[in-house]
Amino acid sequence: MQKYFLDKTTGSMPLYSQVKEILIHDIKTGKYPVNEMIPSETELQEMFGVSRPTIRYAIDSLVSEGYVIKERPKGTRVLAPKIIENLNKITGFTQEMKERNIQYSIEKVEIQKILANDEICTKLEIPLNSTVFLLHRVYYIENEPLASINDYLPLELDLSMDPNTYKNSLYKYLEEEKNVIISRVHEDIQVGYADKSLAEEVKMKKSEALLKRTRLSKDQNNRIIEYVVTHYRPDKYMYSVSFSR
Repeated sequence: MQKYFLDKTTGSMPLYSQVKEILIHDIKTGKYPVNEMIPSETELQEMFGVSRPTIRYAIDSLVSEGYVIKERPKGTRVLAPKIIENLNKITGFTQEMKERNIQYSIEKVEIQKILANDEICTKLEIPLNSTVFLLHRVYYIENEPLASINDYLPLELDLSMDPNTYKNSLYKYLEEEKNVIISRVHEDIQVGYADKSLAEEVKMKKSEALLKRTRLSKDQNNRIIEYVVTHYRPDKYMYSVSFSR
């Protein structure tokens, strides 16, 4: 078993921080691969020569920063790095994955026409009881679900009903085939909760919290083009935004 020697001199970095930084390095360099367990608390105590509370504090910090997850009674498992999306630019989901060179798969693609409820009609600014397109997709990374997306679009767009059309970028399809360029979006981000169907899709428990993002998009002519509701697994996704004065 590998031994680590921490700096215990006065004024040095707190021991739990030293343990945390070493474990982060070992995770990033592949010593502890994604979805594998890190050593137990008892093993870590022996490896670092510190108390159990110190180890627990270090692990709790790793959990809060999204590096690992505790899975009692099995232990502590390494998580895949979170995908960080920049809120300062307009991109579609598929485009975002490709720009970041993230290997993804679309496990479900469905396109249908539905009778829109009051909320959807209000968002799209169309008459009540209108028919709209519903494009439903479920994205996976590393063989685990990442997001479930419901995209509502006006019937006037005359979209293809072939699901294969939407295995690539929706925005690229709209631009090339419909001369529609998404030029402006408004997004809201909040906590959502998984109903039975959504929980099954993203492999979570019913009523567990998810990251819920809604987007209202307009084209180059200021027409409302889509209303999107996306639910992300919170252990795999986060948003980033930058400001300047």
